[in-house]
Amino acid sequence: MSTEIYWLIWSCVLTALLWLPYAMVRVAKIGLLRLVMDPLPGDDPFDVPWARRAYRTHMNAIESISVFAPVALAVHVTGSSNEITAMAATIYFFARLVYVPIYIFQVPILRLGLFTVALASTLVMAYELIG
Repeated sequence: MSTEIYWLIWSCVLTALLWLPYAMVRVAKIGLLRLVMDPLPGDDPFDVPWARRAYRTHMNAIESISVFAPVALAVHVTGSSNEITAMAATIYFFARLVYVPIYIFQVPILRLGLFTVALASTLVMAYELIG
């Protein structure tokens, strides 16, 4: 397995688990049974500010991985993996991992910096592919 695929899988796992923090708030607010039976789409499930930010973190991760994944897969499929693409994939994962608490706890400058690092990592991989 290439390094790019390895970190893509971990990035997918991270993205898949990011619903848990805000889901716990939702369960605490209305209860598990009511949530399962009647999710009440019209109410405000994120009246707790950090839960709203946790939700946005999850949505942002989905948006980000939709760009990273095809590039990582293309690097793997074309055999274009090298030290640069491997390092970029690694940096992407750790930037996204650290981004989560930074976003939830409202650290705006670091949040933008980590987002930019993850995006730059994806672009570096793309450049290695086509450059």
